[in-house]
Amino acid sequence: MEILQQSSQEEDLAQKSDFKFSWKDLLQYFGPGLLISIAYLDPGNLAGDMEAGLVGKYSLLWVLFLSTAFGYLFQVKSMKLGLVTGKDLAKLCRIHLNSKQSTLLWIMAEIAIMGSDIQEVLGTAIGLKILFGLQLWIGVLLTIFTTFIILLVKICGMRSLEVVFALLIGTMAICFFINLGYIQPNPLNILKGMVVPTIPSGAYLASIGLLGAVIMPHNIYLHSALMNEKNIDKNDKKLVSKSIFYFKIETALSLLLSFVISSSVICTFAYYSDHNQVQAGQIKLSTAGDVLAGSFGQSAKYIWGIGLLASGQSSTLTGTLAGQYVMCGFIKMKMGDFSRALLTRSIAIIPSVIIAFVNENEDFNIYLNLLQAIQLPFAIIPLLKFSSNQNIMGSDAIQQIELIFLSIISGLIVISNYYCLMPQKIDFSSKLTYFMIFLCLLYFAFLIYILVSKIRVRPKKYSDEFSINRKSPKVIDIADLENNQISQEEQSSEISKRNPVFGEKEQL
Repeated sequence: MEILQQSSQEEDLAQKSDFKFSWKDLLQYFGPGLLISIAYLDPGNLAGDMEAGLVGKYSLLWVLFLSTAFGYLFQVKSMKLGLVTGKDLAKLCRIHLNSKQSTLLWIMAEIAIMGSDIQEVLGTAIGLKILFGLQLWIGVLLTIFTTFIILLVKICGMRSLEVVFALLIGTMAICFFINLGYIQPNPLNILKGMVVPTIPSGAYLASIGLLGAVIMPHNIYLHSALMNEKNIDKNDKKLVSKSIFYFKIETALSLLLSFVISSSVICTFAYYSDHNQVQAGQIKLSTAGDVLAGSFGQSAKYIWGIGLLASGQSSTLTGTLAGQYVMCGFIKMKMGDFSRALLTRSIAIIPSVIIAFVNENEDFNIYLNLLQAIQLPFAIIPLLKFSSNQNIMGSDAIQQIELIFLSIISGLIVISNYYCLMPQKIDFSSKLTYFMIFLCLLYFAFLIYILVSKIRVRPKKYSDEFSINRKSPKVIDIADLENNQISQEEQSSEISKRNPVFGEKEQL
């Protein structure tokens, strides 16, 4: 009955050529952007916000807003790509790129997800350490239970999972706003930091970190995949147009909320820096609670711990979801939800336990941010290539001016990240230096290879009627039919089962 009601609602929406904004309709579309905004609030980014507040004070708020605006542009393109094509970015890479390119991009995507997931798992463990005094490795092992949370909640549907994310991001907002309420910052300082583009001495690296940390590779893959969970008919142009309109608003509101939460973290530690002498890198995520407790009372420490725990827990959920979608899209791994979720979580748990035993001073954030910066172009380049291709996007393809603008923005972000990664001194007498130069040459060679590669767009050889196969026990995707990625015998067998008349014609 619910399915029939949902179908009738979609038909009603499709019949409207012009539509008026409605808050009720917006609530129906709310969800994917909320999941994406949570990834913007992972422990790694919170550490960057904290450092920006300590060294740049309120002056870097405009950089945070600018980076959030840039992130919105790319997230909208990812959302639109998934909605218009009916396929996520990972699946499009498998279909329209050759096997070598697709495999290499899959490896890069998995490395990016692993790096992000390690930060999120360790952030959760630090939150547990602040609240309950647990050792870091114990907290890391406890995060494996998020796998079971995902599976249990997803049984009830994607909307139930979105509610859980809403509760977690609400917890973050309340905790960080309470800590902000303790300090009661001067509104004029906040306003000045928002509208006056200045970078204080010694805060240049922190500002670049804010600019480059917001756009994350796994977020781009995840947003395109979440569109398919909404079951919107990509052939219904009116419904797709309306969905794009509301999803843009939903993404903007969600990212605005993440900006406000991150701003509260920056303002909290900017106030602390105004009243104390602090050096760059002196305060870590694990020690920030004690710093707040010394200035604003013991309750501020536990409120910070709860907020950090909610941040780590929610972002680990998004990381696991991204891992599942990427694995299914790139290699069509035939695994159950439980096995796939357990595998993607284990990929992050194992290195996280090693880091927890070897290093507890949180230097891992530096190297993991470096890893994210290196992987970012391998998500942005396919996104822009597919989004600008008219054979794939049709009339929704981005125009040349917009493509140039987005390319310039992404180039500035990537170059700024590379600048932060460059060592101040290079020892050419060391063999390790030449090995790293060799790896860099391979890296840029592959980057150019992906950049100049052509997209394969093959004409459809079979009717869109086969899209119903997605819901069958034996999944045969229409994209695979179009690209001859399954055997002729398997095609004929499935065709005969689903449509005997058509099957007989094919045999004739």
